[in-house]
Amino acid sequence: MNTSIPGDLLESLRCAACRGVLVRAADALHCAACSRTFPIVLGIPDLRLYDDPLIPRKDDYRKGEKLQRAAESMSFAELVAYYWTLPTYPPTPPGLSARFVHHVLTDASRIACWEESLGTGDALLDVGCGAGVLVRVAHKRFRRVVGLDVGFRWLIVARRGLEEAGIEPRLVCACADHLPFANETFDAVSSVALLEHVPNARLALREFSRVQRPAGRTVVWTSNRFSLAPEPHVRVWGVGFLPRRFMPAFVRWRRGLAYTGKTLLSRFELARTARRAGYRRSEFRLPRVAAEDLTYAGAAERFAARAYDAVRRIAPLRYPITVVFPALLAVLSDRSTGGDRA
Repeated sequence: MNTSIPGDLLESLRCAACRGVLVRAADALHCAACSRTFPIVLGIPDLRLYDDPLIPRKDDYRKGEKLQRAAESMSFAELVAYYWTLPTYPPTPPGLSARFVHHVLTDASRIACWEESLGTGDALLDVGCGAGVLVRVAHKRFRRVVGLDVGFRWLIVARRGLEEAGIEPRLVCACADHLPFANETFDAVSSVALLEHVPNARLALREFSRVQRPAGRTVVWTSNRFSLAPEPHVRVWGVGFLPRRFMPAFVRWRRGLAYTGKTLLSRFELARTARRAGYRRSEFRLPRVAAEDLTYAGAAERFAARAYDAVRRIAPLRYPITVVFPALLAVLSDRSTGGDRA
């Protein structure tokens, strides 16, 4: 395991609370401006202002340590499969665990369907990088790619994948709504399957806008509230069309699962939220459907995917399709200097 932190990453980091300059002291980063100290754990800077809502920090570290021991003898694919054998909260049903493993291991093919939306440049920040697949893919388009996630344990998995690919890891543990970087640090910001999980999507998007350079872009991929497909986290049809206060009870009735910590946005809600966060332009795109996404699909979903692929290039139909497509792919740009600060 290489626990050294690239010098350019250390230089770009700022205090997540006040954005003051950080000074390294042994296995920590200290902010003289506000006197906060952030630990470096297993070679990964932890600049979180609050814990991952799914797991207390001490348990996150403990799980990360267990994954790191496994990473010494496992490949990336083996480590991803091993991750889903460990306890999760709430518990993940075995059938969904298999889907999640498959999703991670086939994510590169999925990203290939829309990666041109990332553009090119010097530096990209992937917020909510998870297992780091997009971080690996984006190295073809950017000289430096930083992966950031609130889940420390996932960064251990991401590092194994980057090392396996021969890429020097640039990974940071931090919160999406308190990014530990100075203004206008990155040419592009990406966020995949994150906005539906953050406490406040507007605050997160405002932070994406802040660290993005004026001529850059933010690329968001998030589950669509008004999708005609099943809700991807619990595989239940029609969840997003209900008033939000009824969603947990409906999922519990249909699947016997808890449904908390998820706020899916519609196309209209995402565009409005992006505008309030400081973006003047929101362009919604329709990617190809990856063959890997149909592995677990039923006959109706496969038929819908074929029909979608046939009509997505027809200009008059693009708008209505984006309203009900399972995921929203939005390129946000032309940012203002502020946005709604309330």
